Amino acid sequence: MSEQSEILHLHGPLTIKTITNVRDIVQVYLQEAALRNRALVIDIDGSEEIDLTLPQLLLSARQAAARAGVAVTLSKPADGNFLTVLQRAGLLGGDRQKDSFWLEGKAA
Repeated sequence: MSEQSEILHLHGPLTIKTITNVRDIVQVYLQEAALRNRALVIDIDGSEEIDLTLPQLLLSARQAAARAGVAVTLSKPADGNFLTVLQRAGLLGGDRQKDSFWLEGKAA
């Protein structure tokens, strides 16, 4: 994998009302990353309105990316509303390796 990355900035409401559009954007970025042999870095503004559909989309995107040989990471640890959604959903289990994608911005 190349040192270069495709960077996707997600901002604005990231909720069930917008997730279809967000999914389409993520798919395009994943395809571009695969074509260019690059990693995909996703930047999420934790101060935005976020619901459970975002982490669900990211989990699905990570699986698709793994099949395509693309590493997906977050640009920074989850914070703000994003972190709150992850906690409420039970997606942070205290396992450092499993939680590292969300809390350390690392591919897991």
